[in-house]
Amino acid sequence: MVKKGKIDLKLVRERLNSSLLSDVLDGMGIRSQCMAQGIRPAYPGAAVVGRAHTMLMVDIHEPEQDTFKLQLEGIDALKGDDLMVVASNGSTSAALWGELLSTAARRRGASGAIIDGLARDVRQLEEMKFPVFASGFRPISSKGRVVAMGYGCRIRCGGVYVEEGDLVVGDVDGVTVVPDTAVEEVVERALERASSERVTRKELLAGAKLSEVYAKYGTI
Repeated sequence: MVKKGKIDLKLVRERLNSSLLSDVLDGMGIRSQCMAQGIRPAYPGAAVVGRAHTMLMVDIHEPEQDTFKLQLEGIDALKGDDLMVVASNGSTSAALWGELLSTAARRRGASGAIIDGLARDVRQLEEMKFPVFASGFRPISSKGRVVAMGYGCRIRCGGVYVEEGDLVVGDVDGVTVVPDTAVEEVVERALERASSERVTRKELLAGAKLSEVYAKYGTI
């Protein structure tokens, strides 16, 4: 039983995944909560669970402008179990995230970063095991190219609206966003579904027909 207002993120990491949460959200009529398929882990095995700390960034074309001030302020505002979620309207002009930002975010307690734009320093990210998801990778700096417009605000990342505090789960299948307003119910239902799927798997392995198991448990 999930207590209202209390989500055990460790339990979510251990027992749930992006696909299972997506199925539960669909069943509750909360659809289209999975980010675009192009947002992928920076390295094999990267997975992340956290509460969204949002940032909005946009392209600019002013090489001399200091484009880091608000971005760094937003990163410094991270706290334990936060997950940096950056919307850039799919910018491809520069990398918005890399090793040093990851180092700073981890020191603040962040669990990872998800960006609907580009990242860099992939080898270093893998070595430090800091999970980053991005739509691509490019070595070029964002200085003078992309600037933060705000943080802690409602954003649209990978086609999904994300608000501060939403539960976000990313793994090899993709990224699912659970609205904070529904998170207790979604997690409770997902844990129940995970148990049902284990029983379903056991019966299938024992030779039961898929149609029979689906009719019995409603899970595939």
